[in-house]
Amino acid sequence: MAKAKRGWIVTKHGPLRELADNLWCIEGDVPGIPIHRRMCIIRLTDGSLLFYHAIPVDDATLEQIRVLGKPAYLVVGHDQHAIDAHAFQQKLGLKAYGPAACEAKLRERVELAGTLESFPADARVTLESMAGTKHGETLVTVQSDDGASVLFADVIQNSPKEATSFMFRMMGFAGGPKVVWVFRKLFMKDRAALKSRLEKLAALPNLRRIIPFHGTIVETDPSKALAAAAEAL
Repeated sequence: MAKAKRGWIVTKHGPLRELADNLWCIEGDVPGIPIHRRMCIIRLTDGSLLFYHAIPVDDATLEQIRVLGKPAYLVVGHDQHAIDAHAFQQKLGLKAYGPAACEAKLRERVELAGTLESFPADARVTLESMAGTKHGETLVTVQSDDGASVLFADVIQNSPKEATSFMFRMMGFAGGPKVVWVFRKLFMKDRAALKSRLEKLAALPNLRRIIPFHGTIVETDPSKALAAAAEAL
């Protein structure tokens, strides 16, 4: 029997925050787990909106989002980030996309229009499956007027110690930006390939910020921070 999908349940979340001319985010809590998460909203060149991750929001925030452009797409990081994907897709009428490596599991949780490879091309946004990962984790690169932002699901995390629960500190989640021990053990399949991709991202000439799903956004020396995370892998 198929597992029942979670409905539109609004949990505690922060305000809509502008990061760049075409990029916003909203932070909230992961349902049932003492850790924070972040949804990013990207305005494509045609004016439509792409959501990277899904966090149900209150009516006032939803109206603020609609002012930014027409909601059109939902991109899921991987199957374990799809807890609110179905409800979010249905509420906003979105076409959903995700990694081919976990497509079968994703289709159990959300109606996919296709995998990352079939997402419509856009001049300012690039989607890809992160090299070296078992589940093909989605990596999003956004070009804005102030530079490039790289958006991760779980590969890079940056959770401050004071905001991380004792259990997650013991599991090595605190600190960063870094590839946490749990990720390396469960989701990494090719260390060299993952390290190489992180190094190439660190070398982007206009890298402006690193945006993890879990933890603080890095806007100070992001190239140096990402290179250090690659070196420590």
